[in-house]
Amino acid sequence: MRRSLALATAIAPLAMLAAPALADHHESAEVEITSDMEFPADGEWKHSFDAYESAAGKPNGAFARALAFQRAMEAEGVAPEAVKTAIVVHGPAVFDVVNDARYGAKYQDEDGTPLRNQAYNDVAELIARGAEIWVCGVAAKYHKVGNTDLLEGVKVAPSGTVAHAELQRRGFGLNAY
Repeated sequence: MRRSLALATAIAPLAMLAAPALADHHESAEVEITSDMEFPADGEWKHSFDAYESAAGKPNGAFARALAFQRAMEAEGVAPEAVKTAIVVHGPAVFDVVNDARYGAKYQDEDGTPLRNQAYNDVAELIARGAEIWVCGVAAKYHKVGNTDLLEGVKVAPSGTVAHAELQRRGFGLNAY
């Protein structure tokens, strides 16, 4: 009991110091932010994303992050053709790159009505922007998703690991989150 009291007494002043910072954490104020990063005109940026997480009837966050990356680079004045993105899709996220018929066969609402693939627009925009979308062949086979189920422009790799290795060999970095 004494050790607990001593520890609590030692930590209490630290918690009081942190309290104002925690209180202000969720407050927002209008601030101006100017980037200090420079992007050379002749540069090329190759960045890949991993899509594993998925939720029925919801867009996929990995596709949104890839689009946000492309848009952020363009907002900084980087030419769209200098930004290369790739997404490796595996696990349950394979359903986020299938047509509505295959998606609806997997996911229905509470009344049994087939759901539509909410990632379709993001996938279509990414492909229109030149992104590579690679599906793990192992996951596709496991989830019974065939090549004909995939959205136009989506490609199949032998596995997600092989896809990531090939993209890294070609100079793509991997998004850490």
